[in-house]
Amino acid sequence: MAIETSVLHRRDLFSAAAGVALGGLIGFGPRKSFAGGRAERASAEARLVSAARIGDVDGGVLWHTGEFSDFALPGRAHGIVRCPQNDLVMMVARRPGTFAAILNPAHPSGETRLIAPVAEHRFGGHAAVDGTGRIVTGELHEETAEGVVVLRDGETGAARGLWPLGGIEPHDLVFAQGGARLVVALGGIAHAASVKGPALNAGKIESALVELDSRSGRVLARHTLPIGMGSLSMRHMALAPDGETIAFGMQDQDRSELRPLVGVLHLGRGVELFPLPEGEDIGAFRFYIGSIAVDSAGRYVAATSPKGGVVGLWSLSDGRFIGGVKLADVCGLTADTQAASFWATSGLGDIVRLDASEDGFAVASHWRAPSCRPLRHFDNHLLRI
Repeated sequence: MAIETSVLHRRDLFSAAAGVALGGLIGFGPRKSFAGGRAERASAEARLVSAARIGDVDGGVLWHTGEFSDFALPGRAHGIVRCPQNDLVMMVARRPGTFAAILNPAHPSGETRLIAPVAEHRFGGHAAVDGTGRIVTGELHEETAEGVVVLRDGETGAARGLWPLGGIEPHDLVFAQGGARLVVALGGIAHAASVKGPALNAGKIESALVELDSRSGRVLARHTLPIGMGSLSMRHMALAPDGETIAFGMQDQDRSELRPLVGVLHLGRGVELFPLPEGEDIGAFRFYIGSIAVDSAGRYVAATSPKGGVVGLWSLSDGRFIGGVKLADVCGLTADTQAASFWATSGLGDIVRLDASEDGFAVASHWRAPSCRPLRHFDNHLLRI
């Protein structure tokens, strides 16, 4: 039987110039310690993939220390996952999506395998891949938005099975516990899957984090939010290195008051919500988290808000809000392989490496698209490969 639980209380991209001034980046937070930082060349090994708008064409970009290659896709893509057995990635169309693509971003002229959702469904924007290469996608019925997990062949992407989730509008998915458990974020926003617009149930979002046995699809636990949090929709997740802790970000459909937007799920136990910044910055995240990441050492959680133009930093161990940095239209976010380091992208063509500490963020490197070149807009999510 599943356990019912509740809470314990973000667009040519980057510059040839990695020496651009950082005047648009402003720090904030309890310590008020951010003072600008200096642009430095990042690790030559850094390779980032993002969906992007290239002129009038939807597609994606591979970035490597100031150089990039781009590729076209049938439409706007959203979530990205790496296939661990090879150099391929899977990109899933923005909800309500009708395609997913498996490709090698380093060779954009090569073969791209396009995958359709199962009959009468749409993709929810995300997929997950376990250590063996097994792929799962979150999909929703085109009329009812009822969610399912679709098991897919790791080589071809063909559907091999389907698990119902007992809820509506699935978004992000994460394998945890070394692949033994699958966690799905149910956004819980009620309207037809093919329709965009305001929620019909803005004050009573049917949101949850669902834990499944990744072998059988059996629901093991369903984590919901407490009374007073019914307007919050679960969206994005990031697994900590311990394999047991998952940070998540939400959006609030009700703007009449401020509520937490970031939290962590402790597998098998429950959900803990993290505080917003205090004082004049309390509303900085504008009711929406676009991406979330945990650093490679499991010490920090970072989250972006494109609506607020903010990247925030929390302590994973105790949930403290440490500080943040402002960057217009920032949304893409991923952890670096180096501890306490993150990469972020904006819809205005920024690529920024942020180093975290107990004093907040420092900008280690910053690239930006030169104004003389056509913009290629970074989309919501970012992956370091």
